[in-house]
Amino acid sequence: MLLMELAIEICIHNHLLATSGYHTLYEWYRKVESEHFPDPTGLRTRLEHWTFGLYPACIKYLMSAFDIPEVMAVTRSTICRKGIESLPRGGAIIYYVCVFLYFWVLSTPVVSLVFGSYLYICINWFHIHFDEAFSSLRIANYKAFTRFHIKKNGDLEVFTLAVDKVPKEWMLDPDWDMESKQPFQMSYTRKFPSKWRSASGLDPINSVRIVDKFVIPRTPLSPTTPKS
Repeated sequence: MLLMELAIEICIHNHLLATSGYHTLYEWYRKVESEHFPDPTGLRTRLEHWTFGLYPACIKYLMSAFDIPEVMAVTRSTICRKGIESLPRGGAIIYYVCVFLYFWVLSTPVVSLVFGSYLYICINWFHIHFDEAFSSLRIANYKAFTRFHIKKNGDLEVFTLAVDKVPKEWMLDPDWDMESKQPFQMSYTRKFPSKWRSASGLDPINSVRIVDKFVIPRTPLSPTTPKS
């Protein structure tokens, strides 16, 4: 935001912006039009009369809408001379919208570059933020998830399962509908546990693999303190 304000101020100081009001682009257009496209028959005048002034007004305000730097510079000069209170509500809204548009256009690539460079340095040099960097790439494949299993003796088994290729299209599995199901039967006990299957390529049920497994032993109970 500060850099944008400095750029506008430099342009105003060098008479590149805010030289003749909000409609500088329209005035330049009318000048070029009169020099290179003369109207000896008075067609433009008749169009203005027939459209009750809408024909030139539409061109004028459309050019003003696209000449955002000029609008920002003129409004900023007015604010610096007379204060923000001198602007009508509509003028203030237009000014803030213009500033937001330019700030968004300028800041989005800068922020993306800074954050992307930060993630690049972190994963290549410091070996951290792998999850954040991978999620930013928006790659559908190479997904992993964790499952826990409590054994009868109280130990906790931890499994990390991974799928290299994720199907892009899915279809209903007819075998799942045909399989007989018991009430309150857990899905993992069925032969066909999922209602969906891959429509193309290898099904994740057949391609999933265990990439990590470890056991967290149950914490032994502390002996009870004998009564005194």
